[in-house]
Amino acid sequence: MTGSLSLLQRATPADVKTSPYPLLVLDGALPVELYTALEKSFPSTLAMGVYDKKNNHRWNYSNSKARRNWLIPQIWKQFLAYHSSQQFYDEIIALFEGPIKKAYPGRFENGELGKMRAGARNVDPEGSRDVFLDAMISGNSPVTVANSVRTTHVDAGDKLFSGLLYMRPDGYDAIGGDLTISRFRPEYTADKMANFRGQYVYDEDRVEVIETVPYAKNRLVLFINTLDSLHGVTVRQPTRHQRLFVNLVGEVDPPLYGLFGKN
Repeated sequence: MTGSLSLLQRATPADVKTSPYPLLVLDGALPVELYTALEKSFPSTLAMGVYDKKNNHRWNYSNSKARRNWLIPQIWKQFLAYHSSQQFYDEIIALFEGPIKKAYPGRFENGELGKMRAGARNVDPEGSRDVFLDAMISGNSPVTVANSVRTTHVDAGDKLFSGLLYMRPDGYDAIGGDLTISRFRPEYTADKMANFRGQYVYDEDRVEVIETVPYAKNRLVLFINTLDSLHGVTVRQPTRHQRLFVNLVGEVDPPLYGLFGKN
């Protein structure tokens, strides 16, 4: 089932935006039959041992954990493994090689991207690969007090790319939880690091939202990480529903810029 599992099987270079940063938003990313099979077999938080009682709390369940858990359906194990593989990395480079080189001319200008060895994070040994991928079953827990699970921020500097497959459940009636795509206001673009106020978050008065991507079933968002890759999540109002999705990452060492750690 390998290639047929790919979230990028319907993507083309024409779907990639380059402003305000390299970004792909793709509706109907997966064929209906595959998406439905994943949706119907979405593992319970109990099966994953996930604590989901905190208010609007983000949780992740990694490929490395799923592959060892007999309670996780086989289709999910295959899906997560594919999106932590060399094949998926090669698909990303086929779409984003030009924008990555433009964003990091001193790092990837001599064909290194196409030669990088990709492996699964926390599965393949450290030092054995050039980029480590992970695909995680993820969610935000129910909301008792309205808030944003994450305001405008950039991801850690060791991430080459980040991605989200939204899996809005049937009957999901929660208000909020949409993705914001932002850019710096013109007066704050000269020194981007100066706008950083801790934990990778930026002062909201120094950025402006240019697009809001609604939380929708089978919608893929994937972007290349740069200091311009500002994004956040809108406030979710009280709801008993979880906000479910798949989270994708690819990590490199050394980091691409000076915000370190995991986020």
